[in-house]
Amino acid sequence: PVPPQYGLVFDAGSTHTSLYIYRWPADKENGTGIVSQVEACSVSGSVLPLHAQPPGSLPQTHSTIADPSLSACSGLKGDCPVRNHRKGMENSTKAEQVFAEVSKAIGEYPVDFRGARILTGSEEGSFGWITVNYLLETLVKFSFAERWEHPQDTEVLGALDLGGASTQITFQPGVPVEDRNTSVFFRLYGTNYSLYSHSYLCYGQSQALKMLLAALHQASSSAQISHPCYPRGYQENITVAELYDSPCVRAPSSASPALVLTVTGTGDPAACGTAVQRLFNFSCGAQWPCGFNGVYQPPVRGQFFAFSGFYHTLHFLNLTGGQSLSSVNATIAQICSSSWEQLQLLFPMASRTQLRDACTASSYSLTLLLQGYKFSHTTWPSIHFVQQVANTDVGWTLGYMLNLTNMIPSEPPAAVTGLPSCSWIAATVLLAIMLILTFCLLAATCCQRNSSGYEHL
Repeated sequence: PVPPQYGLVFDAGSTHTSLYIYRWPADKENGTGIVSQVEACSVSGSVLPLHAQPPGSLPQTHSTIADPSLSACSGLKGDCPVRNHRKGMENSTKAEQVFAEVSKAIGEYPVDFRGARILTGSEEGSFGWITVNYLLETLVKFSFAERWEHPQDTEVLGALDLGGASTQITFQPGVPVEDRNTSVFFRLYGTNYSLYSHSYLCYGQSQALKMLLAALHQASSSAQISHPCYPRGYQENITVAELYDSPCVRAPSSASPALVLTVTGTGDPAACGTAVQRLFNFSCGAQWPCGFNGVYQPPVRGQFFAFSGFYHTLHFLNLTGGQSLSSVNATIAQICSSSWEQLQLLFPMASRTQLRDACTASSYSLTLLLQGYKFSHTTWPSIHFVQQVANTDVGWTLGYMLNLTNMIPSEPPAAVTGLPSCSWIAATVLLAIMLILTFCLLAATCCQRNSSGYEHL
């Protein structure tokens, strides 16, 4: 039997680092593998720092690679059979150096290096779309006839991803995509898919919250900042250097990096909503429909799965169970009007950062979905907030691995065990003798026939 193939994918994001192990049979279905997740390991912190690097590039600061905490994933080495390990990390390109360092940190996997690069936002969004639809069996399904088939009359779902640095929306629109920069094409399991996909850099949750705090600082005339989304009674100190440590925010030229800012929460839901909305430009113009900041987006269509930051933010408030939009609004308003002491009583096991950002993050997620991506009271029930589907993490990594199987050739069948060389020699000699005897017998028969014919004549 042909052994299955394995793939390792590293997700080095801005807020976390994860390693995923995937497996698929050597025989693919219409050119695409049937991929399953074997194991996953996630650690806090990022392997790669957040830099304003172009998509497709390689990390420029490779001294920061290989967070020692990745050694916690070394126990996963047993999940990949040794026979499927391939050595291939001795080359000297920067990408392979990056992979070699990360690989060393998790237990020195000998693997066939396939590349390390920064994904484009569109790739991240569309790979997440593949993951969602693959797990929901809208791309391929095992039929009653005991074979994999493309399901008929099945609508694909849209994907909504909220990371730390960016957010993505991907779905199959009911109209032609007018902006080619937002058009994505895939061929999976013999079927073509034309999608709309766009990623908004700096509108991930952590960077958006940083942009909000920076905007409040720049609107203040002193080192005292009133934050309407932080709970009443909460206060913290932060330096200007800490606030403006990201390419998503620009520090005022007059600000001293060492200046200490005091941030005080006021717990004002209305003012919080207004401050969050100022992060966006919702005007579209007459050229075409848009999401926000003038980016083209056709009207949302069909069912959507929202994961990553969308799920974690609303799950913290117990709002991922299909609640109505009115109920979600009421709960967020209550959280945003609660004091610091009240939040500590409501969520005694939560961390200080979770309590501080509960109002800000939920208000931002709701604004992004309703006013940014143009969902409404009518389409809100079509959003399903999930962390896993079929016991598999939802994100871009599975979709990336699945799409990559289109380019990885199928594993050839195992070689048939041959006979020893002496047996081959003996068989060859015996065959030659049999051929010679057969030739002599045929020749003798022909001569005898000719002889009897002359005598008769």
